[in-house]
Amino acid sequence: MIYAFSALSLLLGLSTGIPALLQWKRMETIKRFSLTTSGVVRTVGASNNGWNFLGELGRSARPLVAFRANDKEYEVEMTDNSGFMNRRYEAGATVEVVYQKEKPWSAFLIEEWNYPHRDLWIAAGEIALAAVLWGVGRYFGLPF
Repeated sequence: MIYAFSALSLLLGLSTGIPALLQWKRMETIKRFSLTTSGVVRTVGASNNGWNFLGELGRSARPLVAFRANDKEYEVEMTDNSGFMNRRYEAGATVEVVYQKEKPWSAFLIEEWNYPHRDLWIAAGEIALAAVLWGVGRYFGLPF
């Protein structure tokens, strides 16, 4: 039984860590060749693209942010890592946006910068817990 909990903790760690790593890498790429501007949250809730059907209920609120870059207005659906039903953005709020100079549609909210790092630490803890549980099972000779 302890091995099942270990495997579940490892799976949870990977499912937390891999998306966080990909998001962090994306943000680093954008930040390397970036400019900063302010934008306005137009809507918050379900995905405006239609593919995030749990946008109202799930962890990701997906705020639609409008901002100006290179004398053109862009509307970009951002990622919000708020907790369940704990939204950080309200429609009409002003937010800071970091975008790539050559590709302004590739952007993220400055307030979201620390959350992939947090999720990577959480994933590391979950993977460490999996290793400890597995080690305890092996140390005491518990059967699979």
